Amino acid sequence: MKFSEYYFIRQVVTPYKLTRMKYMIIMVIAFCFITPSGFANSAESVPGLNHAGIFRAAVVKVDITPNEPKMLLGYNARQSKGVHDHIYHRIVVLDDGITRFVLVSSDICVISPSEYDHVALLLLRRFGIAPENFWWSLTHTHSAPEVGVPGLPEVFMGERYKHPVDTAYTSFVEQKLVEGVEQACKQLEKAKLGAGWGHSNANINRRGMDVNGKASLGMNPDGAVDRKIGLIRIDKEDGSPLVFISNYPIHGTALGAANLEISADVPGVVSQYVEEKAGAPLLFINGAAGNLAPIYSTYPTVSSAHLSEFKVLLGDKILEAGRRITATTDKVRLFAGKTTIETPRKENLDWPSDLGNYTRSIGNGKHLIKLPARFLKINDDIAMWSLPVELFCEISNEIRDRSPYAYTFYYGYTNGWLGYLPAANEFKHGGYEVEIVCPYTPAAEQDVKDAVLNYLQGDLKNKPSAERTPVNNPSLVEPDETGVLVLSAEKGKAIGPDIKYMPEWKAFGWFQHRDKVEWEISPKAAKAYAVIIEWSVADDHSGQPFILESNAGTIAGTVEKSGSWESFTSAPIGKLKLKAGKQKITFKPGKNFDPKKALLDLRKIVLVPVD
Repeated sequence: MKFSEYYFIRQVVTPYKLTRMKYMIIMVIAFCFITPSGFANSAESVPGLNHAGIFRAAVVKVDITPNEPKMLLGYNARQSKGVHDHIYHRIVVLDDGITRFVLVSSDICVISPSEYDHVALLLLRRFGIAPENFWWSLTHTHSAPEVGVPGLPEVFMGERYKHPVDTAYTSFVEQKLVEGVEQACKQLEKAKLGAGWGHSNANINRRGMDVNGKASLGMNPDGAVDRKIGLIRIDKEDGSPLVFISNYPIHGTALGAANLEISADVPGVVSQYVEEKAGAPLLFINGAAGNLAPIYSTYPTVSSAHLSEFKVLLGDKILEAGRRITATTDKVRLFAGKTTIETPRKENLDWPSDLGNYTRSIGNGKHLIKLPARFLKINDDIAMWSLPVELFCEISNEIRDRSPYAYTFYYGYTNGWLGYLPAANEFKHGGYEVEIVCPYTPAAEQDVKDAVLNYLQGDLKNKPSAERTPVNNPSLVEPDETGVLVLSAEKGKAIGPDIKYMPEWKAFGWFQHRDKVEWEISPKAAKAYAVIIEWSVADDHSGQPFILESNAGTIAGTVEKSGSWESFTSAPIGKLKLKAGKQKITFKPGKNFDPKKALLDLRKIVLVPVD
């Protein structure tokens, strides 16, 4: 490259479109040609080349306390007669410039996986957030209202569910969650992240053993236990705390069946205490608490349940762990993943109709349970994994010990509830967790350990090279198992003199008035789709018209602000009817487009089938 060519890039191209980061990349490339030995020897020494985006985060706390009596979930069927402490959604959104991840902690006991699926679809249709990037974790308090259909608990405890489903409160909880996610996405700010460990003696094994080796609900000081606190601290750009995400296994059962006041129990009391002391919200994420209870359990009243003592036993330990995190970074990369674990279903067990996607028949009256496992890797040293079960702690303990990551956190009660999953050697002891509320066989422990460790040691470790070096390869877009079509930039065909695929952003940029993108798609059936677009644009380039067109319909709109070229966001732009079979769909500038401006950076368009 001649110096005159470099001068043209800086004087003409830069004012037209480039961000500081993109400008830096071109400058580096230019200098590599005009200096004898090059400007840099590797991408690691060039800011921006090995990390496309700016790490941002936001947290929102939404009150979901009902203002009238509700049926409480946990113990026997009973109705609330008041409120001791309020219950909340606490919502964190993480965004590394490429991946946006939503974590919700709600003061609810359990939900059916079908309820999670419903809300995940709402978020997909509204914001284009893929289900693997949305985790809904429950604190497992036994003193909060029921939400949604019973799901698997109705199979185990049918007599408990003679009353109708509370659709009004369920809709309220769903609406507040969606609103909270929307608010958090609008409040994203530059942030830093760090992780650490703590320790608390607030729990105890609850599988009491008699002389015959029979288990019953009680206390077992000699039983397996997990007293580690896994902690993520996210700070604002100025170093003050934005949010804490703690991970600790403990049943929300300090309050027993006689209590009729709504309460978040131990997780809620601890969360509120930490928030008051630290000045930032705490998401309490329960762990493998299937066989772990609070050391003070099932007391009849709030005054007798020792709740305030957990502020010291657990709250102070979380605060201490937070203070010990001395290193945080704004160089954050997020990698989400999923796998399905199939394991035998207990014989002669009925299955609820809303959970057809979570089982399959293998003939001769035998069935498998399909357990959805989710994973999130943060940089190269933090891994979180989740299951919709009450897992026994010895299983997650072993996985943590064998994990290749310095910090491995298990998130229980996440994305639904598919019963208790005990350790294999606990089946011989029987008891409530094995005999009453378990749909599994002793094979489940090994099936889970094999699948999770294989994913942690294989697929998850390989994600950086697989996901951060994308190639534009125009190819047919087919629907996934739910019928969703993802029109990613990687699969689109750029047409025009200026448009370019930017691998570091996984997006099309340099999008001018004569450019367009085409995708070849193949819907399986003719139907309507909600259309969500993911884009970024500088404020002074926003407001330009666009058109999305297919053979069966067109959507016209204007490109709204995203905050900057580096800040990608997503929003619905309308509905589009598509025919079945192969066809083309095109995104391009609309009429009256200003040729002196760029349209947007386009990462993907998501088409979600609607009824």
